Order: sequence, then structure tokens, then C-alpha cells
Amino acid sequence: MKYKTISYENEEIANEYKNKKYYKLIILIIASHGEGQTHYDLFKKCWEEYMNRFPDVKCFFLYSDESIESDIFINKNSITHKSKESLVPGILHKTNAGKYFCHKKFKYDFLLRTNLSSFVHIPNLLKYLETREQKNTAVTNLEIMGLISDNNMKAYDRIISELRASNPNSMIPENTIENWKHFTKAIGKYYNRPNIEDVQIFHFLAGSFYILSYDLVTKYLYNIINDDDFINRDIIHIPDDVAISAILQKLSQSFLVNNTVSQSKICDKFETEYSEELIHIRNRTDSRFGNRIIDKINMTNQVKKFYNPNFEA
Repeated sequence: MKYKTISYENEEIANEYKNKKYYKLIILIIASHGEGQTHYDLFKKCWEEYMNRFPDVKCFFLYSDESIESDIFINKNSITHKSKESLVPGILHKTNAGKYFCHKKFKYDFLLRTNLSSFVHIPNLLKYLETREQKNTAVTNLEIMGLISDNNMKAYDRIISELRASNPNSMIPENTIENWKHFTKAIGKYYNRPNIEDVQIFHFLAGSFYILSYDLVTKYLYNIINDDDFINRDIIHIPDDVAISAILQKLSQSFLVNNTVSQSKICDKFETEYSEELIHIRNRTDSRFGNRIIDKINMTNQVKKFYNPNFEA
């Protein structure tokens, strides 16, 4: 999967990337264009309020657009990949393009991939990263899934048993079970392991917040760019966080994963109290209420609390 052409909105922007600048952290933010997505417009305004405040940090929104002429198009604060906007495989493609451009144009210690509905406390994150190893390191809110098939449900039995030990009423939705089977098949084929279900548990980086050290991004990009058949592999047709985790684990099974769950928060209701130590907040009240109204209020208040008390989205 190769990127042959990069174009820029204007000469001024092109000149900005002639010399490789150094940053402690690159942040890539999954975004999308679309009619009626007023919540995304507000989330973007929230990000724009603070994303460019820190000289050691460079941030970009990531988009897909089939109509652009080059493989990658750069404007002031976004990277656009020539592909169809979609969850799968669109997010994977624009993430790969963003990583490629940043690797080609910058020197950096860490790269964070997140999304519009996430809030990141950048000063806390930079402080946290100062204590991390800068090689062979990932940082995330680690997630798990069961490696299962119609003929082997041992992972499901194990996970549901552990869930019901703390909550007897715990359930795993049927669509999640079917998704796990689909993901298991794709991962097994990519690893050339027909009986990968025997491994049972697959840990993966959370798509809303994962950080990779420079060397892991290098290994990852080298693998996909030199894989002429990557675009045709089944692995690209599963969620990007699971696919990227599978690729990384195939390349380097011993990289260090730092779990940030203690400094992360999922907001699934209206919130007014936040720990001063937080690094990442995921705004997801839509899963409970079917809309993003509370998410918009929460994220606006997060920016007010941690960055600008006078902010209005």
C-alpha cells in the first residue's frame, strides 16, 4: 500500500513541511464531513480551542475524500486521504495515511490516534509521557475480545463467567458475538493460524485513544507499505483498532502496553465532576440516549474547565 503523491492547499503550507520539525507528540483526530452532523462540528470547535496551544505538540484532523487528485492532501490542520468515507475500512485508510505523512515530515517521540468526541488533557498527557519508555511502547485504555467460532466458544464462556462473577445479570449482545466471530476469522487468516480460537483472548488498543512510540509506527508503516496485497487482505475489513492491534502484535509481540484506564473516563451521562489527573475523556452518551445532545454539553464544559472558562462552542 503505497502513497505516491502529496499535495498542499497552498505554497505557504507546503513550505511549512520542507524541514523536519521535532515534536514530543503528534495527535491524529478521526473526523468526517457530512450533512446534519452538527455534533461533529461542535466537537471540532472544542478541539480547535486547545489543539494548537502547545509548541511540543502537532495536531491534525483526519478525513477521507474520493474526489481529491493526490493520494494525500494537506491543509492548515488536516490530512485527507483519497478514499471513501466509511467506518470500515475508511478509518483505517486515513489513519495509515496520517501516520505516513507525519512519519515522512516530522521527528517525534509519540503519536496519539484519537477521535472528535474525545477530550484530551494535553498537559497531563505530556507529563505522563515523560515517565514512559520512548521505544517499543504503546499507551491505551486496553480492551479485550473473545476469539471464537461456531465450533469453539471457550473464550465467550470464559469472559461471560468473569463478567457474571461481579454482575450475575451480565450479557454479551448477540451482535457482539457475531462480530467477534468475524474478527476472529480475519485475524486467524492474517496470522495464518486456522485454530486461533485456542488463544481465546485478544487484547487490542482502544480506537478512541492509543499512543505508539516512534519505532512502533516505523515498524507498522514499513509492513503495510511493503505489503503489495495489503489493500486486499481481510484484516482491513474489521474495525481499525482491532486490525491495527493485530498487525502490531504480529510484528512485535513483546511491545510494552501502558494501560491508562485509571486516568481515563467514559462519560455516558451528564457530568460535572472531573479528576484533575485525567488524561482522556470519551464522550459517549449516545449509546444510552440515542443522540449527542449531552455529549455536546459535556465536551464544551470540559474545555471550559481545563482550558478556557470563557469558551463558547
